[in-house]
Amino acid sequence: MRLSTPVLINLTLLITIIYVSLAIQLPKQSTTHVEWDSNDPDLKRNISQLIVARGYPEEDHHVVTPDGFIRIPAGRYKANPNPYGANGKAAIVLQHGVEDIGTSWVIQENVYQSFGFILADAGFDVWISNVRGTTYSNSSINTNPSEKAFWAWSFDQMAEYDLPTILDYVRGVTNNEQVGYVGHSQGTTMGFIGFANETIAAKINLFVALAPVVRVTHCQSALLDVLADFDIVDILELLGEKAFLPDTPTLQHLLPIICGNDPSLCSNSLALIMGWDTSNINNTRLPVIMAHEPGGTSVQNVAHWAQAKKHGYYKFNYGPIGNLQHYGQLTAPAYNISEFRAPVIFYYGGNDYLADPTDVEWLIPQVPSLLYKKFLPTYSHLDFVWGENAYQDIYDEAAQWLLKYATYPNSK
Repeated sequence: MRLSTPVLINLTLLITIIYVSLAIQLPKQSTTHVEWDSNDPDLKRNISQLIVARGYPEEDHHVVTPDGFIRIPAGRYKANPNPYGANGKAAIVLQHGVEDIGTSWVIQENVYQSFGFILADAGFDVWISNVRGTTYSNSSINTNPSEKAFWAWSFDQMAEYDLPTILDYVRGVTNNEQVGYVGHSQGTTMGFIGFANETIAAKINLFVALAPVVRVTHCQSALLDVLADFDIVDILELLGEKAFLPDTPTLQHLLPIICGNDPSLCSNSLALIMGWDTSNINNTRLPVIMAHEPGGTSVQNVAHWAQAKKHGYYKFNYGPIGNLQHYGQLTAPAYNISEFRAPVIFYYGGNDYLADPTDVEWLIPQVPSLLYKKFLPTYSHLDFVWGENAYQDIYDEAAQWLLKYATYPNSK
């Protein structure tokens, strides 16, 4: 598919902003040279193929909001290794972060390092969600990606529409009244907003929040710092009104060239938003990871994050006239974290540019349903899904928490 001239201009502008910002603000990166292995089959595998290649059964599901699901219904060796097998499996929903996709839950070279596979082998029915606007969820009944209306949303709509639709679909297929929910980054934001609704919160037996994000006052995002000084109209004119860093065939074609000398360079499109530190990333696996990134989102969503950086925990601000049309008032309504209801555990990092520890520690005393928290001093934002040692530091323990609070369906 040929990119239009405006898209090419915007992409060039974004790349310029990315590398100028990173040169000024990001910490010094490792200069380790890593060769791009063009023969690695994982470079061209989609998420379904990655799962099957590692010996797991897999199902694709699609449901209208729109969202795309990838399901791992069983582990490698036993159809149902948990002791409640007679009554069916406990279900888990894994929700990725901003500009990411569900592939991150199954991307590691070794299956024991990927949270999706760990949970499947522990006996869970694992559901990997891809929210609207991403590579695996880019269609609509009423609009198409070439129209502005297709991209007129932010994490407001993900929390209000996508999240409850995801939960109800999984509950319906698995016959579970409650499911576990694991969110990373924006996936946690969706949870904190959505689970402030008691009806939705009642559908969750445990929420595992990896790099929880609500307030971003202290975040060090290069992009949000720049955009926070712009008016929303200026942001839309600067970046366009559609997709932000979409996963286009052209971009994928350029990845081997860009990453040939140093794959860590490819991480910088995501580092623009959330910072980057490769100390806990397997550099030999990084080319495969980045062959699947970025996952795509809307410019409006990025603009909403810029507003959050400047103003706080509010719904998207359309301006006075737009706010009257959407909310019936001149200002955007504030979200109230005190209304959050679901049982939750936190894992957060000391080197996280987006989920800054100062903001997380501001959040902690406001969440009375918090059961447990773990601070990882060296972790940056993407270590929670790509970290080479995350299975030891987080996943194995979190899986035990999920098993402890798991609920199971009645026999059908």
